[in-house]
Formats: sequence, structure tokens, C-alpha cells
Amino acid sequence: MTTRFLVAALVVTSPAVASAQVVQNVHGDVAHFGEGFTAISESRVDFRLLRPANVALFWVTPQGRIDLFFPVRSRDKTLKRAGNSAISVSEIPSPIQAPVISGAPVSGRAGQFTPTGSLLTGRPAEDDSGGVSGYWVLLTSDTPITALDIQNKLALMSREGGTLAIIDRLPAVLVPQNTLWAQYVAGVVLR
Repeated sequence: MTTRFLVAALVVTSPAVASAQVVQNVHGDVAHFGEGFTAISESRVDFRLLRPANVALFWVTPQGRIDLFFPVRSRDKTLKRAGNSAISVSEIPSPIQAPVISGAPVSGRAGQFTPTGSLLTGRPAEDDSGGVSGYWVLLTSDTPITALDIQNKLALMSREGGTLAIIDRLPAVLVPQNTLWAQYVAGVVLR
């Protein structure tokens, strides 16, 4: 299924939290988990949940690179309480070594996954990003997931079809079948 994302005309130009409602695209059982993103700034991502949920936060670039911002460490608890939550998106020093994924170059930052494959399969079509610098992806589910689980599953994920296709595949790769989930996606233009 091919879907087009509404590009969030969120332009991050200062560290102040964006006060306007975040334009986002949603998939899954959104009525179960809530509205998703409430504010995005250079240093944090705010979101609201209707009920407790396990969350993972990704930054996906137009080149298909997936940066995992939460959970990063094996001890990170993915369960967030109902209500308002925030995740810091500034550089977090990690006590674990950068992941080594077979067939991929070694990353300089723990939680960063560079796409594998040839130049033809690893890079999205030029018109895919539409001027967007990247996409914040918040994945919520009823099932806990660890940084290591995410790392192992993303290492096997196909990077074909461009950024939006990669984002569409995240729930299928990371969330077990018969599990409630919701995915929130906000495109960001950095100037």
C-alpha cells in the first residue's frame, strides 16, 4: 500500500518549542493510543498518549537512514504513562558501543542505522522527500521492545522504495502480529 504523507510545514529555526499543532500522518489504532505529537523542537519531541504504551522514536532521513532516539540503551523502559510525555533528541552519550550490523558500515552513534544495499536500493527517489529534511516517527504499541530488538530487526529490513516506503514498513517489522499499535509521522524542514 502506497501512502503519501502530509508534510508537516514545521520549520525548526529556533530552540523554542513549536506551539502550533503538529501536522502528522497517522496509521494503526490511533483511537486507542491518542493524538501523538504535540510539539517538536531542536532538543525534544513532545507527545500525548490516551493510555500507557510502549514507544520508540526514530528520525528517518530522505536518504533512508534510520536514527533510533528512543530506546537507545538496553535499560531504557519503553513504557510511557498516559498523558503528556517528552523525549530528548539532543545527542545522548551512550554507554554501549555503536552497533555493528553485518553488511553495513559501522555507525559513529549508537542507535544509528545506515541503509544497506546498492546505490539503486539504498537511496530513495529524489521526489520522495519534497524538501523535507527528515521525518520524526513515533511508534506506539502494547508490546515492550528493547533497543537490541529494534537493532536486530532493522538490520534485516529492506530499504527499497524510498523513505516513505521505509517508514510504512517499520510497524510490520517491529510490532508482533495481533498487537495494537499506532504510528505517527511528522515531516520536518530544517532551515
